[in-house]
Amino acid sequence: MKSSLWRLNAVLLGIVLTLGAFAGQVAGETRNRALERLVSKGMFSGDEGARLQRAFAAALQAGVAERDALTLVEACVSGEFDAPQALRMLSIISQLALEHLPVDGFIAKVEEGVSKRVAPDRVVQAAERRGLMLNKAKQILNTLILQGFVIDDRDELLADLAEALEAGRSPSEAEAIISDALKAGERPGAIRRKLFP
Repeated sequence: MKSSLWRLNAVLLGIVLTLGAFAGQVAGETRNRALERLVSKGMFSGDEGARLQRAFAAALQAGVAERDALTLVEACVSGEFDAPQALRMLSIISQLALEHLPVDGFIAKVEEGVSKRVAPDRVVQAAERRGLMLNKAKQILNTLILQGFVIDDRDELLADLAEALEAGRSPSEAEAIISDALKAGERPGAIRRKLFP
């Protein structure tokens, strides 16, 4: 009796695992078809398309939401980026996700440049600069956290701080502004107004 129950459980487990693997394949194929449609619009070669698919998969593995990664690729295709530029954008968004930095501001920067019909190389430069500023902003906030400050709405403040740094606010000046505002118990909206006088 015990051995037949054990066999039945083993068979049921095998069926569940097989169905789970099949469902994963179907979901992966759906995702790949959506990406393939975007890549085919960009007139990339077969090899370039394969590299973009690998970079896309790596972005998902890094923690980028599928919708965000598809939005980024779509912006690259609309902006007529070449394959190396699109690969660079996927690489940067993957790095941001790995660092637990918000990616929506980065994607918005790319979309803004594309909508304004800015040359792809300039959009890439602006997006790279945004990525660097997000990392710099994270360093500033980490310094404040190590000083004992509690930072609410970190992602919102990171995006605002990165934008302020990009606009020319010095890191030391920005850190002093945020430090004083946190001491006064101010929220991110009030801090933003101080970063952008």
